[in-house]
This record gives sequence, structure tokens and C-alpha cells, in this order.
Amino acid sequence: MRPMTHALRSFALSFVLGVAMAFLATASSSASAVAPVPVQDAKAKPTGRAGPVGLPKAGVPRQDALVRGRGLGDRDSLRLALGSDPESLRDFAVPRWVREAVARLGDADFEGRELASAELRAMAISNEVLMAVLEQGGLDEEQRNRLLRVLRWRVLYRPRGAVGIRMEPSGTAITLRGVLVTEVIRGLPAEQVLRVGDVILDIDGQRITTSADLIGRVQRLQPGDPIRMRVIRPVPADTPDGPGILRFEGDRVFEEIDVEFPLGSYEKLGNDPSASAIGNPETMRRRGRVEAIWARWGTSPRSVGIPKPLEIEERDEPPAKP
Repeated sequence: MRPMTHALRSFALSFVLGVAMAFLATASSSASAVAPVPVQDAKAKPTGRAGPVGLPKAGVPRQDALVRGRGLGDRDSLRLALGSDPESLRDFAVPRWVREAVARLGDADFEGRELASAELRAMAISNEVLMAVLEQGGLDEEQRNRLLRVLRWRVLYRPRGAVGIRMEPSGTAITLRGVLVTEVIRGLPAEQVLRVGDVILDIDGQRITTSADLIGRVQRLQPGDPIRMRVIRPVPADTPDGPGILRFEGDRVFEEIDVEFPLGSYEKLGNDPSASAIGNPETMRRRGRVEAIWARWGTSPRSVGIPKPLEIEERDEPPAKP
């Protein structure tokens, strides 16, 4: 009985070992038939080193990429933002005395650099001349950055014209839209030629329907520049009909007149040009121009802050207008 039991155990063990060997052989052949899939370590770093990406270098006089990034890639948009055509600036004949003043912006002496900056701010030239200097290049970092700050000051603080009124839209009482004069300010031209109740319809032939229209038109001009307005002025209801007499509903009668006078100074209004640009289209336009100038010729994007006005020494006569 015992020999029989021993034989059965030996047979069972041999059978199990045979099955196990066959299974291992099958698994090995299947694994060799499947291509291994590489597994990338999530923390592994890419091999090699990326090359430079063309960042702007210090001293580069133009940054066309920044202008394109601001939506000023085409020539017309760029000319509108700068107020001048960059291609024409490259061939612009810059006066010798301007070149000499710009050269002094890089003097070793700090006081000499400051005097050159003040001279360029007060110089009776157009801003296009200074933009031509930037476009033509050849400046060191000190000269270029100082010239950019001079341009910013000239654009933001260029004298503005003023009529000298407080105003609001004319409303719906009359069918002609315009700007209603609600107050005239003493010491300014409006005091002599306009009256409360007047409705301004156009300036120099351009229609004026909102306060923003009037501000944008007047403040682009300078004090002393002549301006012509078409105005309708309230007159008594029993005024006889005739040339220039306009009648509206509710027995409202106006007389159409033309007035012409030189503009006063915005500074006399007591408004701070460094105040918020909201509601003043001319301030917004000037800030936009400064940003376009900095985007084209600056080394990096820059938000436009309003610089503090410089302390100017007293003069017997005002400096020439830029």
C-alpha cells in the first residue's frame, strides 16, 4: 500500500511541474512578441537647452514687435498712433542745433544733461523732429531714454486752447443737436462772445453734438489760435421771421449767428492735466500717442504716467510754443 501511495505522489508532482513549465514558456514567447512601451518619468527634464527667443536687447532704437503686439502692425495704424509716418522720419533732415542738444543728453556731467533736456523741452520745433532723431538711431541709452522723456513731456503738456464755458448737451427741446452753454467763465474768450443759453452747432465747419466733440476740437488747438463757431441764440418769441431766425416747438425762437475769436488757455480753467483722462478725449489721445512712441523706440513696454511739471525759471517773455 505504501509503495502505491509514494508512486501517486511522485506522478502528481511531475504533472504540476510540467504544467508550470509550459505556462512559463507560453508567457515568455508572448512577451517577446509585444514591443516595449517607453514610460516617461513625469519629473524628467527635456534634454538639450532651448536657444534664445529673440528678446529685445538694450540699445535697440526701435521695437516693431511691440508695436505689432499693440495692434499697430500696419503702416496706417502706426502713422495714426504716432502722428507721423516712420518711413518719412528716416529721411527727415534734423537741424544741426537739435543734433547738438541731443548729443549733450549724454554728457558726463549731470547738470549738462539736465540743461540739454530743458532746452529740448522748450525748443520751438515740432515733435516730429525729435521722433526723427529716435527713428534714425545712433543714440546711447542715456540719450535715448532722456529724449523719450522729453517727448512724453512735450506731448502731454503741450499748451491747449480753451473757450471758457461750462456746457451740456442741448437736449430734445430743439431739433438741432448741439452743445448748450450753461455758464461763461470770466477772463476767457467766451465771456465776450457767448451767452448762457447759446447752442454751439459747429466749430470751423465741423459738427459738434456732444461736450466731448467740443473738447476734442478745441484742446487740439493752442492758445491764441483763431476759432469760428456757428451758434444759435435764444431771442424773444415775438421776433419777426427773417434770415437766420429759427422757430421750434413751444414758441422757442433762436437766431443763428457766427462768432470768431482767439482761444484762451486751458491752464486758466484751473484743470490739472495730470488728472484722470476719463471724459477728456484730448488727454486720452495724448496718452495714446505717448504709449505708441514708447512702444516703438523704448526698450520695454511702459504704462504712461503723467510727469510732474518742471519748475521753470521766471522769464520776461514766455518760451516759444513747441
